[in-house]
Amino acid sequence: MQGCSLMPLLRRQATDWQDDVFIQISESQVGRAVRTWRWKYSVVAPGKSGWEDSASDHYVEDFLYDLEADPYELTNLVGLVSHQEVSQVAAGAPAAPYAAGGRARPADRPSASAPQRSAPVSEAEANS
Repeated sequence: MQGCSLMPLLRRQATDWQDDVFIQISESQVGRAVRTWRWKYSVVAPGKSGWEDSASDHYVEDFLYDLEADPYELTNLVGLVSHQEVSQVAAGAPAAPYAAGGRARPADRPSASAPQRSAPVSEAEANS
């Protein structure tokens, strides 16, 4: 497993600690996510099984949450024109772990199932 030791942080010796967290989702789906203090952004690989596939060459956006304004993650902001720039920055954030792991970075970020829109969709609306 790749990563950094938490010991310098626990000993309060860490002076240059990365705030962003990269997450690989491998059981329920094939996905990747990045979480910062404010944002949580995820992409998934359609048609891939978390039990059978470890990665994909094709990912689509799954969700974008503003954790400061929406700490309970009720409003998915993926596809909103107003949050396009945030999605683009977040989509680039997982590049370092892909490069470090020697894997190709997923090329397709926009979701075909999440067209551009001008108003947020709540969780209740998305599940109806």
